[in-house]
Amino acid sequence: MGCLLSTGKLVTSCLQESVTSTWFYAYLTGIAQQVKQTYNLPLVLIVDNASIHRSKKMADYRELLKSNFSTNLYFIPAYSPELNRIEMVWKQMKYYWRDFQVMTADKIEQWVERVSNQFGKEYMFTF
Repeated sequence: MGCLLSTGKLVTSCLQESVTSTWFYAYLTGIAQQVKQTYNLPLVLIVDNASIHRSKKMADYRELLKSNFSTNLYFIPAYSPELNRIEMVWKQMKYYWRDFQVMTADKIEQWVERVSNQFGKEYMFTF
């Protein structure tokens, strides 16, 4: 999972299992806590229409995010990946920054962490 903050920070999390609404909520909670502690500002998250974002369970989680962290989710129109900045980051990672080689899950995790930590320094692009 990934989130590109307006500060330019890339926040990623790697799972070696299917992502559920519960995992997504936990990930968003971590981001919301960081933003609240660091900036003490409301957080607006732009998300696509993936089923984990739109699930009934996530609807309850969205209310918790709003009340606990002043965090709101806004949905981009369906079939509009060009409006989703994280999709552009994934494309850049997959096709331009990655060495084309077979990688184990652990190596992929290490590589994603490296890109996240070096995003804006070694790994850059503009919108």
